[in-house]
Amino acid sequence: MDGRDLRLLPKAHLHLHFVGGMRHATLVEWADDRGIDLPLALRAGPPPLGGAQGWGRFQRLYDIARTVVRTESDVVRLLREVAEDDRAAGSGWLEVQVDPTSYAPLFGGLNPTLEVLLDAARRAAVATGVGIGVIVAANRTRHPQLASTLARLAARYTGAGVVGFGLSNDERAAGAAEF
Repeated sequence: MDGRDLRLLPKAHLHLHFVGGMRHATLVEWADDRGIDLPLALRAGPPPLGGAQGWGRFQRLYDIARTVVRTESDVVRLLREVAEDDRAAGSGWLEVQVDPTSYAPLFGGLNPTLEVLLDAARRAAVATGVGIGVIVAANRTRHPQLASTLARLAARYTGAGVVGFGLSNDERAAGAAEF
């Protein structure tokens, strides 16, 4: 070690799940405002990953947390807060992974949903100085044809803020080759 403070080096956050970056206070606030009963594991604080209950518990809690995001202003606030937190940690670049199918019923389909996410990312980038790219994700537990649709969607928005395509959910559910 040459004595440099590693905290001062530039950083990039290359794989943050959209809801996974939500501040705990925001999660509780939105749940309370919307009458969503959070399990103690979410209300008490961010739940630990792994443990004896493993992936299934993590996914169940993530799915519950996802239900508090309901409006375009929620998306804007969530991405701004995530970017603020990343900036405070010294990050200059953030890549957020999101499955647009989770929000398509709220925003009128896949294209409008992705446009809401990309607009919110641009706004958060301007507000914080943290560059933000969006990774479109397909859920491994859903049909591979949906993954093809989402891959085409991601390709259509390359150059407009989409920086990648990926798979989400439990890797044991389906290997990448199936997609």
